[in-house]
Parts: sequence; C-alpha cells; structure tokens
Amino acid sequence: MSITVRAFDATPDRSALERLWAATLESVWPLDPDALKVIRDGLVAERRGQVVGLVALDGDSIPLLLVAPSAQRTGVGSALHSAALELLQERGAERVSLGSGGEDHLWPGVPANLPTAVTFFQAHGWAWDYVAIDLVRDLRGYIDLIGAVAGAAGRGISLAVAGARDLPEVLAFEEAHFPEWLDLFRRGDSSVLAARDREGAIVGTLLSRGPGPVSRFWRLLGADSAAIACVGVAESAQGRGVGSALVARASELLRDAGARVCLIDWVVRTDFYRRVGFEPWREYFMATRELR
Repeated sequence: MSITVRAFDATPDRSALERLWAATLESVWPLDPDALKVIRDGLVAERRGQVVGLVALDGDSIPLLLVAPSAQRTGVGSALHSAALELLQERGAERVSLGSGGEDHLWPGVPANLPTAVTFFQAHGWAWDYVAIDLVRDLRGYIDLIGAVAGAAGRGISLAVAGARDLPEVLAFEEAHFPEWLDLFRRGDSSVLAARDREGAIVGTLLSRGPGPVSRFWRLLGADSAAIACVGVAESAQGRGVGSALVARASELLRDAGARVCLIDWVVRTDFYRRVGFEPWREYFMATRELR
C-alpha cells in the first residue's frame, strides 16, 4: 500500500498528531495538554487519506518521529526519516540533530526508555555522541546534609534571590561566562539565585521555577513539582563549593514554597548533583550527524 508524504499543516494535522502520541507514547510519556503546540513544522505520512506517521522539524533538528502502531514496521518511519533529511538538506542544513537543536524541543535527545526508537535511529545510521540525564530529588523534608550553604558562607560566599535591580548585573555575568544561557535569563519567567563573593561580585547563578507544572511532562512529576536549571559558576570561583551551595539553597527555597519534587534536566555531570541529593530519573541518547 503506497505512502504519501506531505508537509505538516499545524491546524488540520494537530488532532492527528495528538492521536498518534496517545496511541504510541501517552502511557510512557503523558504530556501537558498544550505541549504538542511546539510542533509547528514537519512532514506527515498518509495511507488512504489517513495520517499514519509524522516527523517534526525544528531548525536543523528532528525533535519527534511517530508512526501509528498499525503502520509500524511497514516502511512508514523510514520514508519519513529519509524525507526529513532530504528536506533539511534542501533548506541548507549541514548538520542535523535528534531531539533538540532548534528553537524548542520535547526531549534533549532520544529517550532511552523508548528502545524501539533507539534501535530505529541506530539502524538508520545514527551514532550516539553522549548520554544526557534528567535528575530528580524529593524536596519533602529536604535538608542540606553536606552543609553546602554554611560551607560556602564560611568561604565568604553569600546567596540571595536576585531582584529587578540585580538583573543588569546578572545578565552581564551570563553574557561573560555562559552566553548560551543569556536568553533564558532574559525571559523573566524564572527566579534567579545569585552567589556573590566578599567583594559583592556575582560568581554564580541558577534559575528555578515552581511549584507548579514546570515541565511538559509534569504529569509524571506532579502538579506541585519544581525545576532548577542553568547552574553556572565563574571559572575563578570554581572549587569553592559555590555550585553545590546554589543548588542546596534553591532546593530549600523551593521546599519552603511547597514543591514536592525538583527536576534538573539535561545533565552530563551527574556526580556534582548527586552530592546534593539528586538522582538520575530519565536518560536520553544525544546524536548529531553530517548531511551529505
């Protein structure tokens, strides 16, 4: 039976996308009802006028590829994969990534708990660059057992939530040390915790949100969850416990605000976060390949 591949049209194809997700992933990855609105570009596969598969595109990335259960192992996924790579190449892309890499994403990479997807992409020539990990921590009764906050204070580091007056200094810090996070700090949708040295200069920052539906997968974590992100310490202040103190203090503040569990996503250095009590929750295989 022939497959027709055409451009994704967000308005009429949105319900088809939702049905595909419900049929393939909802039991493992229950989504926020509005999460699929991040899919705005891509291709769909049809048989007899029915959508049986979809591949999403975002810039130079492929954030999602779904095939209806009844159409799996019939060539639909391969057809969508080939068409997506061809279209990206036509658009001028030189490299393409899985999961993230454009303006938005659902996952950083390919979820390790979707073994069929992992096998599919491996069979289509993808090799994994590294593994990204999401970490979680139960904040109920959270205590800074390693004394990270007190230890940093003893070394002259003070921690405080940044206010509006601090924003220019915070943005200057990000631009100088972590420019890849600058836009996230500019958004203003998260609380900023700043670490300062004895002279009052900012030497570290992080973002936090919650409690509330802070992740597209908040249904897995709970509506009273929280998130910590973009933990950064200036090179001159590293090795002084600043990062651990920032995470510990943010955890205390989120606990006091009523958050039950905290998520830190897209982590590579898990040992650092484990010192302050966070444990692995989900893993993602990260991959980028050349388009030839």
